[in-house]
Amino acid sequence: MNLTTIIIAGPTASGKTDIAHLISKKYPSTIINADSMQVYKDFSILTNRPREKDLINYNCKIFGELSVDKKCNFGWWIKRAKEEIIKSRLVGKIPIVVGGTGLYLSGLEKEISEIPEIKEKVKKKIQELHKKKGNQFFFRKLQIIDPETAKNLHCNDTQRIIRAIEVRVSTGKNLSYWHKKNSLTNTRNHIFVVIKTKRTYLYENINKRFLKMIEDGVINEVRRFMTLKVKPEHPINKIIGLRYLISYLENKISFKDAIISAQRDTRNFAKRQITWFNHQPLNAYYLNKEDAYKFLINLIKKKNKF
Repeated sequence: MNLTTIIIAGPTASGKTDIAHLISKKYPSTIINADSMQVYKDFSILTNRPREKDLINYNCKIFGELSVDKKCNFGWWIKRAKEEIIKSRLVGKIPIVVGGTGLYLSGLEKEISEIPEIKEKVKKKIQELHKKKGNQFFFRKLQIIDPETAKNLHCNDTQRIIRAIEVRVSTGKNLSYWHKKNSLTNTRNHIFVVIKTKRTYLYENINKRFLKMIEDGVINEVRRFMTLKVKPEHPINKIIGLRYLISYLENKISFKDAIISAQRDTRNFAKRQITWFNHQPLNAYYLNKEDAYKFLINLIKKKNKF
């Protein structure tokens, strides 16, 4: 069955997983994690990983798979994600990739878009020309050679304008051609949705969620982690809030300061995610939580025979 892969992205605490759960209640699905920190076993509370019963009930994959003697990177994750997408389709379930690690999601979108790889010499030549001619020149050219793609882009969206020009120069075909070809023939077709939310609402959710982590026992989780003596260069040490909670346990800062600092860093992280998702996806739909759910349900009804 040619089941569309659904990618749900957006900043932390925007409600991405909630949408995936609601879809899974209506249709057979597999929820595939795209959060680079939720892959580790040792942190379920601090990474806001779904509860164990939810991992089972919603057929969740790539959550809590790695112990601290392993490192998660893009290569490992993309291999696992593609494996789970294929497995899900083989058993007639919709693959739903959910997370906020932009690098992973952007990479997955490019992998499953089936656009031939752009030659390095073309990339270099286009970059050099862009420096000389500028964005407006490129956008006008795109409007001439690929008006269908151009009408969906802002004239200042440098990343995607350059990408569309690269595709045309390297393949001889427009980006809109490849998107149409994929939607008609590619068994790995997909839809990419980015969740939009008001900053004030998002920040309130972030602050409340961290306080809930405290209630749920995150201090003990961090205390257990400290006994593992993990090397400082391990990616797991980048989990937001971890360094402040360790500093608190080492009596270097107060409990209050640890909470305030962790909440602040999470808000700043959300800002960076918003910026990333505003520019990096090749062909995303930007919707609020409620509209995203309705949009995806309608899409599933239209494209998949359930």
